Amino acid sequence: MNFFRALGGGIRDAMLKRNSCRRSKSHTWLAMCMVGLILTGLPCLAEDRAAAGDKKITTPLYTQEGTDPAYKTLVDSGLIKPNTVMKEGVKGSTISVNKDAVERGANALNPIPKNIKLHTLCSSAIPREDFDKWTRWYQEDGHTQIFRLFKDEVNTHNERPLAARVETFSDLRYGMGDWHEWSGTYTIVRPHSCAIFQAKNPIPEINWAVQINMTESGDIILNHRRHQADVTIAKNMTGKSFDLKVRDNGRDYEVYLDGKKVGAGYYDRPKGETVFRWGMYLGEQETKHDAMIFVTGAAFK
Repeated sequence: MNFFRALGGGIRDAMLKRNSCRRSKSHTWLAMCMVGLILTGLPCLAEDRAAAGDKKITTPLYTQEGTDPAYKTLVDSGLIKPNTVMKEGVKGSTISVNKDAVERGANALNPIPKNIKLHTLCSSAIPREDFDKWTRWYQEDGHTQIFRLFKDEVNTHNERPLAARVETFSDLRYGMGDWHEWSGTYTIVRPHSCAIFQAKNPIPEINWAVQINMTESGDIILNHRRHQADVTIAKNMTGKSFDLKVRDNGRDYEVYLDGKKVGAGYYDRPKGETVFRWGMYLGEQETKHDAMIFVTGAAFK
């Protein structure tokens, strides 16, 4: 209504100023004025409606309801506290997975394991009963885990620079001896250069046996960490899914993609135990843009 009142006022002012003109010319000028005002005003109205409208986004892989504030906004408002281990959590928009598109393949029927913990920017060992507090970065829907990071985010639970991450990790820990296995189906929604899987020996020294990385373009890299060069095991996986399996006995490991063995190696590890971790870990790099992946049917034994 304000727009049309303004439009009417503009027309009245124009008529008063143009009284000295011939009536036919005045009518022509007024008509042109009305068209110009309408054409310039309506896009603004459309933009206002879009800005204040429905916050629902639908894609072939998921539906999102709600919005997620910028990282700086959360820090400035005190909802994220730098150099602090937080317990309050940070909520986010809701992601609903298109299960017909995502929950397919060898791991589709596996439920999400219960005996896992969560590592986010703000806390490194969140118990399962608190997962719902941290929906900005981690959610579950059906058999699918949803991992998200947002532009400019960094580690905040201690003073380590950069190192943004959202990962779950197994309660299963093992030393050298019996073979253990992790499997799951990844769907690459919005890629970012990062690690998406680690077989990691965190104590007493932080050491990795094998790591699976993702590039900005959605390529998947087998990172042996030692003894061998990196290998690209899948290319251009944005919007696509693949099955991953990693077997490890505390020294030797094997990696399978879509049922095919794509690499193997070894690492004589220091004292301590190995644990499986999966999600997104950026290490010593900036979070250049929003990122999201799904992991369906994760299982370990």
